Amino acid sequence: MKIAFYITKDNSTDEFANTIRDTILEIAPDTEIVEIQDRLLDQENWQNLQRTFLTRKADCIFTIGDTGTFLRAIFLCRDSTPVVAASSERISFFTEVTPNNMRDTLQAVLTEKFLVDDYNRIDLLDAGSKVPLTSLNEIALFPRDSALLMNYTLVIDNNVLYRGRADGIIVSTSLGSTGYALSSGGPIAFGNPNIIIIVPVNPLNKEHIPLVVPLGSDIKLTHLRSRSPVEAVIDGQIRVNIEDEISIKKSPSTVKIIRFQSRKNILAKLRHRLVELDLRHLKGVPPSAKYIFKLLLVEGEMTQKELIESTGLPNRTVRNALNILKENGVISQRPHLRDARQSIYFVS
Repeated sequence: MKIAFYITKDNSTDEFANTIRDTILEIAPDTEIVEIQDRLLDQENWQNLQRTFLTRKADCIFTIGDTGTFLRAIFLCRDSTPVVAASSERISFFTEVTPNNMRDTLQAVLTEKFLVDDYNRIDLLDAGSKVPLTSLNEIALFPRDSALLMNYTLVIDNNVLYRGRADGIIVSTSLGSTGYALSSGGPIAFGNPNIIIIVPVNPLNKEHIPLVVPLGSDIKLTHLRSRSPVEAVIDGQIRVNIEDEISIKKSPSTVKIIRFQSRKNILAKLRHRLVELDLRHLKGVPPSAKYIFKLLLVEGEMTQKELIESTGLPNRTVRNALNILKENGVISQRPHLRDARQSIYFVS
C-alpha cells in the first residue's frame, strides 16, 4: 500500500506524524509513505501546487494538522483518492485519527476496513482562468476591503433572480451549510442532499433571501463591482481576484472521506451543533464575527494568526470581529506563553 502524508510543519504535528509513520511501518513494514508539505495557498501559487500534487498513485491521503490542512489537501487533490484527517490537538468534524484511537484506525486503513463518505463539490470559473477553483464547503465573494458594498446580479439557469447590493454572496454545498452560510442566515441541509445554497450577506434589498437550488443548476453572478476588487474565498483557504462575471457549477470530481464508524446520526450531530451555535445573543453583529465565534466553538482556542489562516478573512476584519465578540462578553483572551506577541482567544 502507498500512503501520502500531507503535513502542516510545526513541532507537535511533526511529532504526531512521526508516531503515525512508525506505527504504520510496525503494522505493515512494506507500506510506502510519501510526504507532502502543507503550504498556505494564494493567487500566485495554487495552480502550480495543484499540478504538482502527486497523489494519483497513492491508495489514500493522511492530512496531519488542523481543519485548514485538511481543506487545503482536498482543494489540491483533483482525483478521488480517499482522504482521512488526523490531528493531535484540534478535533473537528472531519478528524478520524487521534492519539487515543491511532493504532486501531491505522490498522483499519491498512486492512481497508473503513467506510467512505462521498461528498459533492462545486467549481468556480471566471474569464481570468481556465482552471476551476473547486470548493468542498463554500465559495464566498466579498470586496477585498471590508465595510464596502458589492453590486451583483444573480442568474440561475439563464433566469435573473436578484439584482442588488450586499456585503457579499456565499455559495455553499450541503456539507458547508453549517459553516459560514449558516452564520449569515442560510438554512441547514440535512442528509447531504444534492443542492446548492446561495446566501446574500446583508443585502440592502431584504427580499433577497437565501435560496436553495438543485445541484445541477447553472449559477452565474454578473456585474460584480465594488470600490475595491472583488475576491473569491474558497473554503476559507485561498483568496483570488475575480472578474465581474463568474459561473458556479457542480464539480465533476467528488471527495471521498474515510470514516471508521457507521454514519453518524446527522440530526443528533446538528442538534448538538445548534446548541453550541445559539447566536441569538449576538444579534446584529457582522457575519464575520459570528463565523469566528462559531470557529472558536468548534475548533477550540486559537490565535488571531490562526483565525486569519483558517477563515481567509483580512487581518483587519478578524481583529474587528474579535473586538466585537469581546465587547459582547462571549470570548476572552489570554497571553500566548510561547509567543508574547500573540494572544489566545477562546469562548468565555
